[in-house]
Amino acid sequence: MTVVTTAPAASRAPSSARRRARSVLSWVLLGFALLLIAQWVCDAPGLSSSSTWGSALRLTVPIAVVAVGALYSERAGVINVGLEGMMIGGTWGAGLFGWFGGPWVALIGGVVGGLVFGLLMAVLCLELGLNQLVVGVAINVLAAALARFLSDIVFSGLDGGSVARSPRIEGNVPRVSLPFLSGGFGTPDPLRDLEATGIPVLSPLAGIVGGLTRDVSLAAIIGLALIPLTAFVLWRTRFGLRMRASGEEPAALQALGGHVHRTRYLAVLVGSGMAGFAGGYLVLISQGYVENQVAGRGFIGLATLIFGNWMPGGVFAGSALFGFSDAVGLGRPETFRGMLFVLGAVFVVLGAVRLRRRLGVRAAVPSLILGAVLLVAALVLPLPSALATAAPYLVTLAVLVVAGTRMRPPRALGRFFPRQNSSR
Repeated sequence: MTVVTTAPAASRAPSSARRRARSVLSWVLLGFALLLIAQWVCDAPGLSSSSTWGSALRLTVPIAVVAVGALYSERAGVINVGLEGMMIGGTWGAGLFGWFGGPWVALIGGVVGGLVFGLLMAVLCLELGLNQLVVGVAINVLAAALARFLSDIVFSGLDGGSVARSPRIEGNVPRVSLPFLSGGFGTPDPLRDLEATGIPVLSPLAGIVGGLTRDVSLAAIIGLALIPLTAFVLWRTRFGLRMRASGEEPAALQALGGHVHRTRYLAVLVGSGMAGFAGGYLVLISQGYVENQVAGRGFIGLATLIFGNWMPGGVFAGSALFGFSDAVGLGRPETFRGMLFVLGAVFVVLGAVRLRRRLGVRAAVPSLILGAVLLVAALVLPLPSALATAAPYLVTLAVLVVAGTRMRPPRALGRFFPRQNSSR
């Protein structure tokens, strides 16, 4: 008699978390390999320099935070097109509060400025049932006009202030470095020395790690910490469960005794507060409110949310990509050309993977075509130097074209749910 034993399902196949970790590691290694190739092909050492990656980290934070803020409201079922206006409110509030109390108070002022417009959106959309897209656009227009109007009243005539900027904020948020690698707490900085050697593979790796771990603002660390915190809230807390139910099946949440209105109110306010924090972070970078300093980052954050498929991990990946492209736009033209090469190669690989997995021609062809166009542009076409300044916007369009076929928004996103049916 033969006894056949079968291993449990959990032991026969790796867990989903392990598969995701392997996938992320594979894409990271592929990206690093393509970056090394792009450095050699395009003669672009700036792709792996610590200055580029340090700037990328600083520029990633506001996009990531505003996108995570939008994640709260949209997971709860409220479309938030007013992110740009909420960030503008955050910049003006941070400029005002920071002028009185310094950089930490500026961040608080940024949150308050975002909350003002978040409360306005909640009242108009959740109480009055107005179209959420129209309200979001109106908030963007209102915030820009109101910021200029209030600046003329408050900042004009002050020392260093005008209708277009606030007085300078004195002081800075502390910065930290990794001890024994990036010179933190007075320790040696071997990564800087290794980057200067020019050793293949090791020197670029030292530049990347050094840029990400040297002189990092505590405000940036707080902003990045909001991403894993959001993942925990969404999938490990009762509030997160109710918020996701509010965006998927609000009637079911109401039937089980939940409060759809209360959940959506909280989600919109939390999201607007984060958008205001992102605006306050921009103020800390320039040490004062400056008109138009948001520069479309609210819209890029919304695109990042869509590209990230309304998931915290995808939001972080998209934010990092846009932050890096923004940093590249500040560098030399060959660095921009190298970024186009890397992005084009990644799109080609992504299209090939989709074909191999038989996900359909509609999913694979846009990646393959756009990847080929970017590779030709990087290797053959003459590119005007001014094009590099538009790098984050070009990357936004390219990524949305490639990722648009795989998106799944919350089912009840944008649907009005009357108050009288949401409570007992």
